[in-house]
Amino acid sequence: MLRTGSSQVAGLGFERGLGLLVLVLVSGCAGRGASVARDLESVSPDWAQRHSDSYAGILAHALAVDAYVCEPPPLEVFFGATPPGVRSIDGSMPHYDLFEGPMRYQVRRAHGQWFVSAWIVVEPPPPASRMELPDCSLGERLEGSVHCAGQPYSESTTLDICPDVGSFSAPATPKNVQLLLAHWSEAVEGYYNRDAKAQGLPISYDFTFSVPEARSTPASSALVVPLATSCARTPYFQSVRSGWSVPILAHEMGHLLGLLDEYEMLSGIVDLYPKAPFPGAERSRMGLSMREGTVLLPMHHYLVLRRFFCPEPEGLSRPAGF
Repeated sequence: MLRTGSSQVAGLGFERGLGLLVLVLVSGCAGRGASVARDLESVSPDWAQRHSDSYAGILAHALAVDAYVCEPPPLEVFFGATPPGVRSIDGSMPHYDLFEGPMRYQVRRAHGQWFVSAWIVVEPPPPASRMELPDCSLGERLEGSVHCAGQPYSESTTLDICPDVGSFSAPATPKNVQLLLAHWSEAVEGYYNRDAKAQGLPISYDFTFSVPEARSTPASSALVVPLATSCARTPYFQSVRSGWSVPILAHEMGHLLGLLDEYEMLSGIVDLYPKAPFPGAERSRMGLSMREGTVLLPMHHYLVLRRFFCPEPEGLSRPAGF
């Protein structure tokens, strides 16, 4: 399966990595990447360590299908004396090993810290339409007729992305769309920064959701998608949905950073719903994404940062539509 990669590098010389890991579940490949998994386990929470085999498999598979090929030691990535530099990652990852989804973000190293940035340009719906919302957290700031009833989606005890527990909506005016995007920008990065800080990792994330006219967004580095006015299960590169809760949106933006779903194969796609996470992944942001308390693990931060050290993928081009 073709994977794409194209990036710009400044301020850092890169060494070719140790080679591509192969999925541990494939015959003859068990045990590869064990030192990386052990390093990550040493800085992971206790509940993740109790599922070390599961997470070792998730890690090995993610590395096996990535066009950015290298295996830098995680503790050196997080805490080593890496010189300043900037790298723009632009490629794709195969979801469920069936279809390609874009990854597009920037990694910057400065002052002993890591800075990860991603930009999403959102094409707004017609102003006369109404947007479904997951809750009424913005209710007092929105203009026009705002409807709020029931329980916020993120507080549902079901595993549905769009639970039938409440009804929230507002006009899709330019002001309301801007308020929603500003809320997303702050809230999504809040989850990533919260988890990195709790794990003692020197990483800061910055997600920017903006309309096409925003001058602060580098168009060549942004994912451009329409804003759909409902809540539904659709790929992150086809649209973002006004009815998605922030936990869901944070999960979807993980895909933009090249992170894969942590579900059983085809779970939630072929008559299997709710999705079935790998053992231990029910507490992972890339597993049961709709849960408020799920987190990004050191493994996820490592997968995002490690591409900064990898050689440039060769002979690959971006698929049409990305």
